[in-house]
Amino acid sequence: MNEIMATLGCIMAQVAEHESGDITSTTGGEAKLIFCFTSESVGNRIIVTPQMRELGNVGFAPIAIARIDLSNPTRFFLWSVNGLSKSLRASLKHEGCDLVHIALSCLADGQDVPTKSD
Repeated sequence: MNEIMATLGCIMAQVAEHESGDITSTTGGEAKLIFCFTSESVGNRIIVTPQMRELGNVGFAPIAIARIDLSNPTRFFLWSVNGLSKSLRASLKHEGCDLVHIALSCLADGQDVPTKSD
């Protein structure tokens, strides 16, 4: 089956890169995750939004991309970047889908989108 996918957004986390190449949370505890709506350009590159730039200026980086299956819009997928620490992978696993669900639900209801994890 040939699935057609479209980018919904990305999940960003406050991170630090270490010499080992691992990307880890700067807080030492639970990672602070934020969902940002975006899409991709013609060349399949993520479009960097003003919100993403602002977050990047204060130490956040994209750690996962949320994409939707256009043939079945009830399904979305998260793809994480390589080199995430165990704690960031765990935070993404536990909070990532919820962040996307909340953002999409609020968007569908015409509400402001709370995109931050607690």
